[in-house]
Amino acid sequence: MEKLLQEVGKKVDSAELFKIKSKTVPVNFEVNRLKSIDISENEGKALRVINKGRIGFSSSTGSEGFDSLVEKAISTSEFGVKASFDFPEKVEGWGKERLNIYDKKVVDKSIREMVKVGEDIIERVKDFNRKLRCDVTILKDYSEVEYVNSRGGSFSYNKTAIAYSMMVQQIEGQDMLMIYSSLESGEDRLNAEELVSEIIENIKWGEKVVSINSGNIPAIFTPKAVLTLILPIISGLNGRMVWEKVSPLANQKNKKLWNESLTLYNDGTVDYALGSAPFDDEGIEMKRYPLIEKGEIKSFYYDLQTAGIAGVESTGNGLRTGLQSEPAPAISNLVMEEGKVSFSEMIKDIKEGIIIDQVLGLGQGNIISGAFSNNVQLGYKIEKGKIVGRVKDVMIAGNAIAELKNIVAIGDKSRWVSGKYKFPHIYLKSLSVSTKK
Repeated sequence: MEKLLQEVGKKVDSAELFKIKSKTVPVNFEVNRLKSIDISENEGKALRVINKGRIGFSSSTGSEGFDSLVEKAISTSEFGVKASFDFPEKVEGWGKERLNIYDKKVVDKSIREMVKVGEDIIERVKDFNRKLRCDVTILKDYSEVEYVNSRGGSFSYNKTAIAYSMMVQQIEGQDMLMIYSSLESGEDRLNAEELVSEIIENIKWGEKVVSINSGNIPAIFTPKAVLTLILPIISGLNGRMVWEKVSPLANQKNKKLWNESLTLYNDGTVDYALGSAPFDDEGIEMKRYPLIEKGEIKSFYYDLQTAGIAGVESTGNGLRTGLQSEPAPAISNLVMEEGKVSFSEMIKDIKEGIIIDQVLGLGQGNIISGAFSNNVQLGYKIEKGKIVGRVKDVMIAGNAIAELKNIVAIGDKSRWVSGKYKFPHIYLKSLSVSTKK
């Protein structure tokens, strides 16, 4: 790769080459039975150049030659945006303790073992209630990443991921209860019983359907649902949104906006978290730093280009959504600091309220302004300090920036959601809830 980049460097100001090779194996069960076993292998490369001060980009997932890739990147640079950065000359950090993101047990885990895990999960659910319809996916992934640029920067690493996900349906007449959950890690240490126990507990809570009145009432968001509140904050802290002055948080740095119990970190250094890596996708070392600390905004997150425009340093958040896209500001892992109040204590504190566990249409509303509006796919009513049943035909709405000012408490136990978000429960004093009568 280094020799290829040296040749490209003779034609342009500077260049970087990003390569990834991956193998994904999902084992799928549908309606309690093994449905399919798939194996997919992908390999591709992406080339970004700075030519006459402008950015050019090309990518390939096929057998396209490198010369063609270079020609396309140079051609696109004629119409590319002005570069506000250059690629890093060297990559720091290799002298430090290595980050754990690779587990050979994941790579070696056989399909037979994966099928057995899925079968055991389904049997456990059937032991509870044989009428339940259960879909399960056991998935493992292995990837090899290489990066090199014409200024001497280079790195490579191997990474693994494993996930257990399940959805359970209970159909009674016209009523359908649908519950989903998942566990993800880079390490083969997932506890299937933990997943099943959570599902069964939710089924028990949801056996009875109860009504709830429209209005502003106390609400508890489970870790699965917290992203409903945090997604607009993630958008608002994006360095590009801040520089373009479309973020409502652009001029709020170091100001007390929320309850001091709210602390959020970007952390790409968590062992075996799915967003972790030694470096971001443009050669900047991953790190842990506060985005929000005790209710105050401390940092925004940047890639190289956005940081250059803003006149700051990259925070190591230049990530790709795929080989077909250039790096852009994105969160690696998002960790919310735990509070001191248990979930059960939150419930006991509420005379009448709601628990939000699953929502439909995550991201609906005006994300940039902080607004959200979602149908509750799975929620429970709290009455006199107890969960009394499941609610239906309920919608929640609000503005995340405003709602997070109404935090009563943060939960004392957090869990990983989608492998890269670590959230506890959030208890809000009041939330707008509307129901169909």
